[in-house]
Amino acid sequence: MATGGKYAVFDCGDQREERRGAGHCPALDTVVAGRARRVACPGALPIFAARFAEIPRRKAARMDIFEPCFTFQDAELIKAAGIYPFFHTLSSSEGPVVTVKGRQVIMLGSNNYLGLTHHPEVLRSAHQAIDKYGTSCTGSRLLNGNLDLHEQLERELAEFTHKEAAVVFSTGFLANMGSVGLLAKSADCVIFSHAENHASLIEGTRIARGAVCVFEDLDDLERKLSRRDKWENALVVTDAVFSMTGRVTDLKRLCELRRRYGFRLYVDDAHGIGVLGPQGRGTAAAQGVEAEVDLLFGTFSKSFASLGGFVAGEARVIDYLKHKARTLVFSAALPPASAAAALAALGVMKRDELLFERLWDNVAYFREGLAQIGYYTMGSRTPILPLFVGSESLAFRLCREALDRGVFTTPVVHPAVPLGQALIRTSIMPAHERSHLDKALEVFAGLVERYPVPMGLDGQRLPTADSMDFTYLQPDAVGG
Repeated sequence: MATGGKYAVFDCGDQREERRGAGHCPALDTVVAGRARRVACPGALPIFAARFAEIPRRKAARMDIFEPCFTFQDAELIKAAGIYPFFHTLSSSEGPVVTVKGRQVIMLGSNNYLGLTHHPEVLRSAHQAIDKYGTSCTGSRLLNGNLDLHEQLERELAEFTHKEAAVVFSTGFLANMGSVGLLAKSADCVIFSHAENHASLIEGTRIARGAVCVFEDLDDLERKLSRRDKWENALVVTDAVFSMTGRVTDLKRLCELRRRYGFRLYVDDAHGIGVLGPQGRGTAAAQGVEAEVDLLFGTFSKSFASLGGFVAGEARVIDYLKHKARTLVFSAALPPASAAAALAALGVMKRDELLFERLWDNVAYFREGLAQIGYYTMGSRTPILPLFVGSESLAFRLCREALDRGVFTTPVVHPAVPLGQALIRTSIMPAHERSHLDKALEVFAGLVERYPVPMGLDGQRLPTADSMDFTYLQPDAVGG
């Protein structure tokens, strides 16, 4: 085992792979024993030990560093089957309807939860910002790219989330990665990270120097926390709404654990802010625990109809992030049009109550329609309505056929979900007309007549698998 400074170095790996051994955490063992180490949970790959130690023995067989690129065939196999579901080219968008290959199709695959990307006020504000500031800040906020728009947006976000201050980053990914990595930069820190967290949070744990312990759920987290009386040196990091399933974290219980064990809490509410709670203030507001969340992350690329992200919390912590987070200091500032669009969207959210009424009416209507067909939607209580499919290749084929019939959806496969539990992800917005939703329900009803989609599931006995299913890559695997 090689060491990096005073601690052993392990790659955090794919957190979902680590779930297989979630009951035991070597990272936790070392911390509880008073030996700070950079160790991930079972399944992590000790890259320095396993790879670097082999270098002297492999001089004659060194691999071209591009070899993984040249041998990558996954996409070509799916393309050859005619069901490749990624990188569709959109030539225009009207919000609920987009144009793909010259055909208008109903968009059920976006994160435009409030449908504000084409709201007149949002469009007008973006245009005006370009006229006033130009197209780019051409520098980081620390130096020459800090606009009054950025600071106004931060003040309004802090007020909106009931926090002392907020800091705006160029992307949500940069906000999460930079903030988590910086806060846990000491080798004496511990990060408790949910197994299903977004990749940006996982990357944050990878650049952090503290121990990383992955937890499956709140029961698992409580078991791990119970090994010590207090965890003042720990940061618990979790999504509030899990983006693929729409499942909502029990933040009330998580905050009870926070009070008991004294850790700091970082909540990624990318898919909750703008949707849940009064005025769309998010999951913590919906559950009445805003004051107990130490740091709240949100993104502009969903309900805010723009680009970028922010972190809100105690003023001194936010000031530290502004000056020390490398993903902010060394990145060009959020473009003027994006900042202005997010500001305008926030204004619409705060005053337009009918927007939320239309959203939830549409969600209820579509959820009921899917239930009548027999789809299992994972118990989602958000605008994210996943359709359980099971087979990965079947999910690809169903998305392809849905698109051919005029409905744009996205497949969700391992490692975003466990093997054998592939989904078709749909999301609803206020801008969807009932005719759009009826058309989509008609298409989904037709798919279950042609393919063996699991019906009538209750969530207690979901199928599992040891490997991905490729049955429906075969041309002759089409339903009757």
